[in-house]
Amino acid sequence: MTSLPPSIELHHVQAIVRAMYAVAQSDGVHATELVMLRGFYESCQQDAGALASFEDLVATPFDDDAARAFDSAERKAVLLQSCVLLAHADGKYTAGERDAVAGIAKAIGASPDELAAIEEGIADHLIQQISRIGNTDALREVAGELAAK
Repeated sequence: MTSLPPSIELHHVQAIVRAMYAVAQSDGVHATELVMLRGFYESCQQDAGALASFEDLVATPFDDDAARAFDSAERKAVLLQSCVLLAHADGKYTAGERDAVAGIAKAIGASPDELAAIEEGIADHLIQQISRIGNTDALREVAGELAAK
């Protein structure tokens, strides 16, 4: 599958897509989010031979049953990283998206500190991707400030 850890199986991918879609819906699904989400699932769908279409998959909400599948730190991290990345796809990590991600984190038993570390890591990664500044300490400081907003 699309460079995911071996512990992430098809049912995890499908639950991740459903969670990401819930995040996108929190402030209205933007075209960039939909393109990213559909592309991710369709790539994984081909790799795994999954039969469920994207439309059928996102019609089912991320629920407690789906949350129970994220029973390891690695699986929790992959889910939350995916959701935070999707939230940034339109250029803004809105309050609604933050609340949706926090709800997913709570549902899978991730602590607020674990979520904050993931948010900071994603913000840092995104800033490094768009910047050629050699001072990575300053970039980390800005990423921390962005994650706190």
